Amino acid sequence: MLNLLLRLSPHRPAVRLEVLRRRDFTEGRLRELHALSNALMAEEFDHFRVHAETNDVVHVFRRADTGAIVGFQFWKTAPIALPRSRAIVGGKLRISPDFRSRGLHLVSGLLFMLDAKRRAPRTRFYRLSIASLFGFVSITEALARYQLFDPKRRGGEEDEAVRAALIALARESHFHVDEETGLFFVDIFMTEETLARYPPRYFERPAAKVYAAANPDFRTNGCYVGFWFRFTSDNLLALTRAIARKLL
Repeated sequence: MLNLLLRLSPHRPAVRLEVLRRRDFTEGRLRELHALSNALMAEEFDHFRVHAETNDVVHVFRRADTGAIVGFQFWKTAPIALPRSRAIVGGKLRISPDFRSRGLHLVSGLLFMLDAKRRAPRTRFYRLSIASLFGFVSITEALARYQLFDPKRRGGEEDEAVRAALIALARESHFHVDEETGLFFVDIFMTEETLARYPPRYFERPAAKVYAAANPDFRTNGCYVGFWFRFTSDNLLALTRAIARKLL
């Protein structure tokens, strides 16, 4: 059904979605994904593979005509210390610049959430993310509500559970968290070519300013920002509207 919707989109060239489970993460497939990733955000293959292998699924977007990869997003669920709850964790998100206006990452996230909900209908899901500027802007602009990770915000059951889950997530991928700033050192650096693709007005967008306030040296420090949200009715409505607007 989703691939039918992607074909019906007026955007050209058309794309199709391929879902790879963990058992399909062969070195050849991971190197194919890494080639796109490394061109956008410089990273060694071994570092890429460590992170990839902590995930359960990767959604791969390919051109329908040539089969060339134009984007991907890794996904998994993880424990969170709250009753009847699980965390949905988005791993690496990479979209080729020519395909960034289509909301493919939003399609991927909603699809994974719906699949997780189908498997566990009574479970409440939290979305946790450790994101680059571009991932942060593209996701949070499509939401009604979200919260930045703040390691100094302590006390509430939900705050403590989210904090512990994000730190556990970082350790799995060999990321390091600064307990003062809340930034995650991921050892991934933006290339000059990637930054040059975005006009100055992009960095003036409200979401970009929020990110820059939390991570002023994002261009050079190899650090990402953490944030989270719940799949509340207002967030689901906002996501659906954003997908419809971008895809159709």
